[in-house]
Amino acid sequence: MLLDKKQQEADKILLAHVEDMVKRGAFRSFTSFLDMRQYTLLSQHLQAGTYRFYGGYPDAQRGMLCIHPQDFPPEDDEYPFVCLTITHRVSDVLTHRDVLGSIMAQQVQRDTIGDIVVTPGKIQCFATPTAASVCMQLKKIGRVGVQVTDTLPFSCKISQNIKEISGTVAAPRLDAILRTALNTGRNACADYIRGGLVTLNYMQVQDVSCMVKEGDVFSVRGYGKFRVSELSGPTKKGRLHITIEKFL
Repeated sequence: MLLDKKQQEADKILLAHVEDMVKRGAFRSFTSFLDMRQYTLLSQHLQAGTYRFYGGYPDAQRGMLCIHPQDFPPEDDEYPFVCLTITHRVSDVLTHRDVLGSIMAQQVQRDTIGDIVVTPGKIQCFATPTAASVCMQLKKIGRVGVQVTDTLPFSCKISQNIKEISGTVAAPRLDAILRTALNTGRNACADYIRGGLVTLNYMQVQDVSCMVKEGDVFSVRGYGKFRVSELSGPTKKGRLHITIEKFL
């Protein structure tokens, strides 16, 4: 769906806040936790070499943006957040939604919490010090008893199941890429794009002829998240080979 006015206004406020951080010229200025869409939006307005996004581990999907002097980024341990480790019996199953719901129920704001990584018997998440102090009081998530500590480093193994989809396209246009990924007609794909249901590199796009390159990430509401892992060719018929990874 198209960005509503509330989201557009929130984006304007966030952009103005970061622009003010830049103008102040402090040695180190950090935002709250941002998602990838917010980070992508801000990076389009910042000078290369003056900002760094980090969320506690490589490829984190939520992190803080630091505005810093040219080519003098902060070290990992300078970011003002802590790693929380939540342990419970392996026989009890908890989901990301369970954990986030219990944290939000403590009146903790979403932008004070980073990624939540769930593994059997252990969950690790990142939080601002204030939010962490609240989360440390958790004794249960749902009906599952838990223990929380902030003394352990991040150690959860990140795993992502994928399904590979291969095909060929005449040109790396977004509508053609979607047709391969979704195995549906180009007209339907065009409708998804024009209807605001598609993001490319975390930003909403409504241009069906937008060009996609290798490494780009796209999402289709109701169908999930994908990444173009390979784009090569041409074939003898002039088409391009494409391999798409669907995140499961």
